[in-house]
Amino acid sequence: MSSAIVLGVLVLAQPGMAQQPPDVMPPPADSGGSGPASEVPEKKPSGPTAGYAYSDKPTASSRSPHARYRKSGPVVNMPGFEQTADGGSRLFVQLSQNVPVEERKAQGSITYVLKGASPRVWNNTNALVTVHFNTPVARARLVPHGQDLHFVIDLRAAATPTWKVSESADKTAILSIDFPKGDYLQAGGEVAGAEAPAAQPRSKAARGKRAARKNAPATKDEAPPAP
Repeated sequence: MSSAIVLGVLVLAQPGMAQQPPDVMPPPADSGGSGPASEVPEKKPSGPTAGYAYSDKPTASSRSPHARYRKSGPVVNMPGFEQTADGGSRLFVQLSQNVPVEERKAQGSITYVLKGASPRVWNNTNALVTVHFNTPVARARLVPHGQDLHFVIDLRAAATPTWKVSESADKTAILSIDFPKGDYLQAGGEVAGAEAPAAQPRSKAARGKRAARKNAPATKDEAPPAP
């Protein structure tokens, strides 16, 4: 039994039976940081790395927000101004439907509050400038104010208008503000009651030159005729 075991050991020890190493060696196992670190791809810069770069492309934060007005509910179709046949003047606001209106008077201005109305588009908030017309109104403008719309009228002369809201058959409405006739313009389109510019006093140099010419002796051409 013991001789058989020795023979088996001798056979395994023969050099011809030894294992040949593989042609490709496997990569070394990770030993917890002892090997070289794996390569990390370099992040490319998002902008130019040299020199001065300029871009006028607006960013999201630099764009000015545009006001968005309601297109449903009571909205203003158009504000306007016109001269009346009796010599007066009229401001009007066309509305998509009837709304409650409140009049507020102040020194030099009158405001009409259109409850729950919206200007619909930004162009309707442009001022109506009427200084070149024979009217006590200098300008009028629609101003959004919370959920309401204010029709602010600036006056250049004291006047007491009459106003009303008329509803049409198609359920639209018009706010009319009538001003009485008067002489609000002078020749050349100037505003009545405007003060003329005061005459400027002559300077000392101008007065001195005038006195010198007055006291200067008469020349040969200007000498009085001989008796």
